[in-house]
Amino acid sequence: MSRVPIRLGLLLALIVPLPLHAQQREVRGQVVAESGAQPLQDVAVQLVGNNRVGTFTDREGRFVLNVPSGPVRLQASLLGWQTATVEVGENQSTVVIQLGQDALRLDELVVTGQVTSVARRNLANAVASVSAEELTQVPAASVEQQLAGKVAGADIQANSGAPGGGMQINLRGVTSIIGAATPLYVIDGVIVSDASIASGTNVITRASGGAFNSGFASNQDNAPNRIADLNPNDIESIEILKGGSAAAIYGSKASNGVIVITTKQGREGAPRYSFTQRVGTFDLANKLGLRVFDNVDEAVEAFGPRAADFFVPGQVYDHEEELAGNNPLSYETAASVSGGSGNTRYFASALLKHDGGIITGTYYDKQSLRLNLDQNLGSWATLGLNTNLIRSKTGRGFTNNDNRSISYWMTFPQTPTFVDIRPGADGEYPDNPFANSNPLETAGRALNDEEVWRMIASTDFTADLWSGDNQSLQLVATGGVDFFSLKNNIFSPPDLQYELDDGKAGTTFLGNSSNRNLNVTGNLVHRYGFGEGLSATTSLGIQYEDVDLDVARILNEDLIVGQSNIDQGTNPGVFQTRSRTRDLGFFAQEELLLLDERLTLVAGLRADKSSNNADPGEFFLYPKFAAAYRFVDLAPGMVDELKVRGAWGQTGNQPRYGDKFSVLNTGNIAGLQTLNISTTTVAEDLHPERQREVEVGFDATLLNRTAQLEVTAYERRITELLLRRALPPSTGYATSIFNGGVLETRGIESSLRVVPVQTSGFQWTSTTTFSLDRSEVVELPVPPFAAGGFGTALGGFQIEEGRSPTQIVGRDTVVANDPRCVVGGPCDPGTAAGTRIVTGIGDANPDFRMGFSNEFSFGDFNIYSLWDWQHGGDVINLTAWLFDLSRTSGDFNDPCVEACVDNETLGEQRLRLYPGRTSTIWVEDASFVKLRELTLTYEVPSDAAARLWDGIEGMRISLSGRNLLRFTDYTGLDPEVSNFGAQAIGRNVDVAPYPPSRSFWLSVDLTF
Repeated sequence: MSRVPIRLGLLLALIVPLPLHAQQREVRGQVVAESGAQPLQDVAVQLVGNNRVGTFTDREGRFVLNVPSGPVRLQASLLGWQTATVEVGENQSTVVIQLGQDALRLDELVVTGQVTSVARRNLANAVASVSAEELTQVPAASVEQQLAGKVAGADIQANSGAPGGGMQINLRGVTSIIGAATPLYVIDGVIVSDASIASGTNVITRASGGAFNSGFASNQDNAPNRIADLNPNDIESIEILKGGSAAAIYGSKASNGVIVITTKQGREGAPRYSFTQRVGTFDLANKLGLRVFDNVDEAVEAFGPRAADFFVPGQVYDHEEELAGNNPLSYETAASVSGGSGNTRYFASALLKHDGGIITGTYYDKQSLRLNLDQNLGSWATLGLNTNLIRSKTGRGFTNNDNRSISYWMTFPQTPTFVDIRPGADGEYPDNPFANSNPLETAGRALNDEEVWRMIASTDFTADLWSGDNQSLQLVATGGVDFFSLKNNIFSPPDLQYELDDGKAGTTFLGNSSNRNLNVTGNLVHRYGFGEGLSATTSLGIQYEDVDLDVARILNEDLIVGQSNIDQGTNPGVFQTRSRTRDLGFFAQEELLLLDERLTLVAGLRADKSSNNADPGEFFLYPKFAAAYRFVDLAPGMVDELKVRGAWGQTGNQPRYGDKFSVLNTGNIAGLQTLNISTTTVAEDLHPERQREVEVGFDATLLNRTAQLEVTAYERRITELLLRRALPPSTGYATSIFNGGVLETRGIESSLRVVPVQTSGFQWTSTTTFSLDRSEVVELPVPPFAAGGFGTALGGFQIEEGRSPTQIVGRDTVVANDPRCVVGGPCDPGTAAGTRIVTGIGDANPDFRMGFSNEFSFGDFNIYSLWDWQHGGDVINLTAWLFDLSRTSGDFNDPCVEACVDNETLGEQRLRLYPGRTSTIWVEDASFVKLRELTLTYEVPSDAAARLWDGIEGMRISLSGRNLLRFTDYTGLDPEVSNFGAQAIGRNVDVAPYPPSRSFWLSVDLTF
């Protein structure tokens, strides 16, 4: 007898639920505010013990629910309101449920596993969450920009001010030296790509050498990261798993933290429409201020005898304003509809966005369509479908480092303010007589465009396999795909001034990249209730991921005049790279709520294997433990509740694709194809880095639930770091990638949320966040090595045992009785004063970060503000160095005030000190305070809105701005800068970035 029918029978027995009680009855009710009996809309009302029976309230707060015969319990929940549970008697058919406000969001559900969650009051880890309302206060190009300043323990900074994003998120400090540095992003259960693919501007700028190196691209190309594709208006909530215990359920991908994004879903009821129209503009937030020459002698001293032919007394041109002084009209149109009837619920949205860049030729356009569907399959199962189609197009311009005097702020130092480089009446740009290019012409005629098509689709299936009086078994399966196609188009016409310098006039570049992330996850969840306040949740699961990235690039030079096609040149080059990674993981987790839900215990384990490891079949284990206990009514009215918590967990950071291979490089000899082995090899046991973290903290609810204080201290130890080491020439290789070394990070983070005033006509909510972290390389099995920057002459990063991984080293000069001259220091005891040494001269890591948000609601008005304060941290300001070398810094002629020689100016003093004595003169403090967001909102009274159209349910008018104010002593364009893009080490290098901008918006929101 075949075993197939038997197996099918057993499978059906597992997935077909037991029949439910046939007898049903109808309960009608209304949910209102505890004070004032105000009806509450969109409240989730659910039958306790059966999450398949539930609905949402309508505009009048009313609901209808079919429940089993006999007495039942209903639970009502709404974000911002306290969850309430009521008893409905056997013969009772109507009910009124009252909810009290929960400004502290203690009843908010927070992710604890792949498919499990718990109320924040019982959470045993520090998990930050950001709601839809907090996220979309002010428009931004990317989700990360909207998170900046709102999350304790998150260092979120822009790499430049270019349109279309380009951000770096560090959660709890540095976690790797050469490994992946960005968090894992999960959207509706699907792991998505946040790849940052170089655009290819290196073919023009030669920032990393010749055009044909590095696949025509480099990490200095100012590339955005792909999480910017998302439409923030579609997001319901974001949860940030910062610690090892919270993130351990994602195993070998979670050392940098996990950001879980949940999008909006449909709710049962009549269709609800929303429409938002925003119009605004961007404005240059800061200029360096170029030197104004007082007389021809100064001009000749800086630019040589030719300057006399161009200098006209009193003739000054503001090149920065000419290039970046645009105030383009920007707009954002967003619309959505949601609703449901019977067994079907839906949410659909559309977005049309245009951000005009302040630099000529730069912009960011995005269009997005989303459809989320949920279908009940009878009373025992639900099938969900989430789809998102995105198209974006970006003009990024030419900024950051270059070696041909093309990048705008690389060219300005050599372009005196007395020279007119504006186009003439005929539209033709003059050549720049003192530099290799005319920045205004480069911006106006050269193209650096990027276009993305992206589809993120997922489906989830939830089935109640079995349900009893006090327990249930549930199957949750999720599958999804994230696919994007990225096209880079770079074109530099042959008649541009700089195109003639290499004898191959005209450059065209075409990059085509495609990426596919495929995810499948299956979970079994068993819930058991021991009695009142006692429960256990057990989850088991399996997760499979397949990532395929294909990058192809084609370059051609020496173009036919008037042609931009890739085949219209005489010097072609091609490059392609492909990578594919397959990962498999198993996980299990047990969550216990005991002692009337005062005690929380959590334990979990994940086992991962990956094709990126040297042994793709080897599993690595990542355990986690967490516990919390709530003390209730310790001092009523003062300390309402105190929760102490502790957690321990392990996560990993996989080797990058290709780390385990010795690459075969192609070439030719006399027309014959050849292969040669790269100079890098790998250890035979290459495997993920391992992070172990201990976290302790407490949460205190204070002053009659009007304040919530959270404090967390953590220590993480990252072992088996991915490193490179030199090999003996006899091996045939120069370097090897291996696991070794230890990095430790300690930190503190806290948040305080207070509602100082809460009356029927006025409410003030204030939130303060604070975080600091310190990292140290405690073991390094290789000699100290450079990890970014431009060397010790200007300031660079160096990995060294006993030092911070973000330390900046450079040249300095020994002084008399120098305390640095000790055994084991950068100089020996007795070293003569005036000796030049290489030593630590700064650190990119800030001393601390703080965020301050305040929201005032009074009547129909609302004011919201967010301030972001970074104290400390250093930036290598090489833009200032470039201007000093050309003697064109804005302060070059300012009087020297200390340690001066022969009445020299500030600029002359800096040039005298370099290169003879020190590199510290261009390493600057990056402290700043920024007004990140400011919004004034007016809620139009319903009767006034109805006069416009009787179908309008709500109308809101807002004036808002982003990055409106900045206070800093940093002399560059912006202390938030990274020439080398998003990476763990080697940030905070300022080389001619895209300048920062402020934005202003008028918004109208309608619901009907």
